[in-house]
Amino acid sequence: MKRILCVLGLAMLVVLCAIQPACAQVTAYAVGQGAVNSVEVGVEVRASVRSRCGFATGGAPTGSVDQADFDQSGFTKDFAIQLNCTGAARVAVSSVNGGMATQAAAATGYGVKAPYQVALKVVADNGTSSTASCDAATLATGGSCSFAGTAGSATGLRLAGASTKANGSYLRVSAPSYAGTAPLVAGRYADTLSITVSVSP
Repeated sequence: MKRILCVLGLAMLVVLCAIQPACAQVTAYAVGQGAVNSVEVGVEVRASVRSRCGFATGGAPTGSVDQADFDQSGFTKDFAIQLNCTGAARVAVSSVNGGMATQAAAATGYGVKAPYQVALKVVADNGTSSTASCDAATLATGGSCSFAGTAGSATGLRLAGASTKANGSYLRVSAPSYAGTAPLVAGRYADTLSITVSVSP
């Protein structure tokens, strides 16, 4: 009698598997019996890093030039720049006076503003760089220099790669001895440059 019951039970199991074929693909074992159960699933993980761009700590160009008798000797000086940009960037420069200007009273036949040049070089971490040079006069409001004004998505000298290291970027101001037709009036001459940086598409 017991043997007959076992045969009937086996027949029922076969019928169930025939009705539900999936039961033949997954086998569950009790702890310590058979192979370890393993189910493979796919989990998609996504993340993003937002672009950042500015000057590194202590990396903004600062300082001054104080050259006596610059009309005769000229001057040149570099100001180091270190950016902290994780992608493409733009750098722009603006000038308050558009040249070296004095507050001294103008005298007939004398000049009160001397021209000078501004050069900009920005270097990416991969070694690529962008350079440009303009007269200070073209950096004043409405000036025509390619990097004049305030940096924005479409304004300023564009650097295509990320730049986060001290890699040789600089702002250079220079002038040869003054060659204008009107001699410069005696006095203190000055200009102020402002440099800005922005993320670029």
